[in-house]
Amino acid sequence: MNILPQPEIELRGKKVIITGASGFIGLNLVRALTGMGSEVLVIDRTQPTDHFPGMEFEWADLRHLNKTYECDYLIHLAAITNAGYAEKYPLDTYEVNVLGTVNLLNHVNVSERILFPSTALIYGASQAPLNENSEIETASTYAQSKFLGEQILKFHSDRHGVPHTVVRFFNVYGPGQLPLYIVPQVVRQTMEEGKILIRNGTVVRDLLFVQDCIEAVLKLAVTPQAANSTFNIGSGRSHTIAEVAQAALDASERYNIEIIDLEENIEYSPTKIIADIEKAQSLIDWSPDTTLERGLKAMFDSYPESRRD
Repeated sequence: MNILPQPEIELRGKKVIITGASGFIGLNLVRALTGMGSEVLVIDRTQPTDHFPGMEFEWADLRHLNKTYECDYLIHLAAITNAGYAEKYPLDTYEVNVLGTVNLLNHVNVSERILFPSTALIYGASQAPLNENSEIETASTYAQSKFLGEQILKFHSDRHGVPHTVVRFFNVYGPGQLPLYIVPQVVRQTMEEGKILIRNGTVVRDLLFVQDCIEAVLKLAVTPQAANSTFNIGSGRSHTIAEVAQAALDASERYNIEIIDLEENIEYSPTKIIADIEKAQSLIDWSPDTTLERGLKAMFDSYPESRRD
């Protein structure tokens, strides 16, 4: 039987640079890595809200780095990730997501692996689950900028002989996420507004709880067979936005709240995307086990007490 490497062993004492660690997924990664005994350097324009033993912070704009860094692993999360903002400010988006990636890779010497989180939005809408070879359809500025980032990473990896892994995130959610995204939006509206307003309840998304996401990322980072390859990171389960809203009411037990569906046509956003995660599952013996109901319950349980009523 093939024995898989364990992140808590392989990453102990390793130097890991994380960009974008002030963000939702980044902060959870820092928490996990420092808990394993990794030496984590956060390079960001914003200091993380939490501080962890074993974490150092350095302020820097990735577009204007002026020194060279050394590390075992580089996890490059820093990016403009809000699709609406990207459409409104495309120049800023390409500068940060594309030029920032080029400049970062030219200023960090990595000995073990570069891990690059991309997005499921590079795929087009599909009734069937999407695998890593599904057709690419970069219909939005954000999606195109991330796909260009993938190509830049592969070019750099080939030229410098540094292994890389691309992880295409579907909709990751969990406690502490800002209400720029659908699940925390629904939670916030439930707790603070007494009604849930959704733009289009028929849109279908694959929702993955953040702890399941972190487990997959760290396992892939230390698995030799994951080098120079791309993986979908999702739950493999689909939910309409209307179902998310109803599940939020069930988790909060606030059944007197109205759900209002505006039935809008949302530009630059696929109507249905679901992950085929068989590639990751078969390689790293990983399977997301947090249901939407349990994930929402965790978000409500962690909601700030002062804003509950």
